[in-house]
Amino acid sequence: MSPKPVKEERGETGGAPARDRWFTLACYATAQLALLGWWLAFHPGLMSPDSVTYVAHVTTGPWVAGQSVAYDALLGLSLRVTGDLSPVTLLQTAAMAAALAHLAGAIRSLGVRGRPLLVAVGCAALSPPLGAFTVSMWKDVPFTVCAVLAAGTAVRLVARPGGRSRARGVAGSAVPDEGRAGGVAGSVARDGVRRRGGARRRGGGGRGGWAWDPRFAALGAELLGLGLFRNNGFLVASIAAALLVALLSGHPGARRWVATLAAGAVAAPLLLLGAGYPAMGIAPPSRSFAYQTVFGDLAVAYGRRPRLFDHEQRALLAGIAPLDAWRRGATCQTMAGVFFDPGFGHARAERRISDVLELWRDLLVRAPGMMLSTRVCRAALAWQVASTSDEPGGELYRFSLRDPRLPEGWQGTPAASVMRQRPIFAGLLAAGLFALDASTVRQLEWLLWRAPFWCYLAYAAAALAWWRTGSRAALAGAAVVAGQQIGVILTNTAPDFRFMVSPIFIGVLFVPLLLREAAALAPRR
Repeated sequence: MSPKPVKEERGETGGAPARDRWFTLACYATAQLALLGWWLAFHPGLMSPDSVTYVAHVTTGPWVAGQSVAYDALLGLSLRVTGDLSPVTLLQTAAMAAALAHLAGAIRSLGVRGRPLLVAVGCAALSPPLGAFTVSMWKDVPFTVCAVLAAGTAVRLVARPGGRSRARGVAGSAVPDEGRAGGVAGSVARDGVRRRGGARRRGGGGRGGWAWDPRFAALGAELLGLGLFRNNGFLVASIAAALLVALLSGHPGARRWVATLAAGAVAAPLLLLGAGYPAMGIAPPSRSFAYQTVFGDLAVAYGRRPRLFDHEQRALLAGIAPLDAWRRGATCQTMAGVFFDPGFGHARAERRISDVLELWRDLLVRAPGMMLSTRVCRAALAWQVASTSDEPGGELYRFSLRDPRLPEGWQGTPAASVMRQRPIFAGLLAAGLFALDASTVRQLEWLLWRAPFWCYLAYAAAALAWWRTGSRAALAGAAVVAGQQIGVILTNTAPDFRFMVSPIFIGVLFVPLLLREAAALAPRR
């Protein structure tokens, strides 16, 4: 008996679009309700010294593009229109809930059941680290929202890159659970999917005849957001886009759209930093601030192998900070030991930055292994599952739970009055603080606070889905995770939880996919 054909046409599934809308709405409502609880607890939001810097940019000035100009502008607009900062953090909860619902809907289109995905969304929003992060006044929150949105859009694009056909399973999204281990039925289903995909390409006007799809624009906007909300976010966007273009190898038209829009999304923040922001009166960041990781590399090199430095190079270091400060800062986990040392002369570093970069390039040629190991060590937050708290400078930075210290002269100003915690419900604040404190148990750090476990889980789920069904769609979502993981290895400054939050969100939502694939591969009794 021939296997029963799989219904993949939207028209054959009756109420599928309505069910999709209700599922997305349920995911959004679940996430929004949980995140609203965190917002009510920590109203107007958790703040840090960075939050003070953002507000100072748009109030007392000067406005410097060392942080996210887009996020500064959001805070400034909120202060001007409402006189408060809480609308920004409330907007962050709505945006994160929408991003989680978007990604959950994309994963559901791969054939994953809705109920486990809804549970995963609820777990992500209720998680103390992720919930408190969402209501923190950090530019990294909208950056993370853009990354989660991009993962969902990438899944849908690779599953249906052209948008011409109504078939749900062009890249294997509707392949039944029998899959690669399911014998004839799984084989026929996969072959049918591929034949339909090939017919769709021919019907689209040849190998380059893909029609415009709004998801291309959505992906471009999400990649642009990565660069606008974090100055080094363009690296994450470029790596993720390159991986997506590779996954679209069978669809040249879609590849061109993605590559073109990604190039624009990567170039725009760089153009703004170089010319756009100065034209608006926003000063560019100092070069010493932009290259602060270089000073960390030099400190480690000097602390470990001082003989690499000749007399002139030692004099260069001593002209910026005492040589003892370079030795004290010789920890590979963070560059803060030297860059924020009281003896470090930032003005002197700015004047000699060209010589510093020349010294760094020279060491990169003469001792590439040591320089690479320093960068990998500093990026342990991105790849090492186990905690680094026992290593010098390796303790994970989480949140500032107290009101931030304000600059002199701010007392009595409108900005000072809104930069303090005003919980709407004291009981919720107590519960939130209890949950956060409980989540810092050392034995759970790898699961709740560190991203590498979730990165590898996402890769495993995507690889299993591809191996079993031939679908690259889940790999596209994992490409965004890889973009951030690799990008942090290139740019990380310290073990800061907020730098790797989106892989945790994405990894949690990939759990139902992993369970589905593992169950499908298990031997049937």
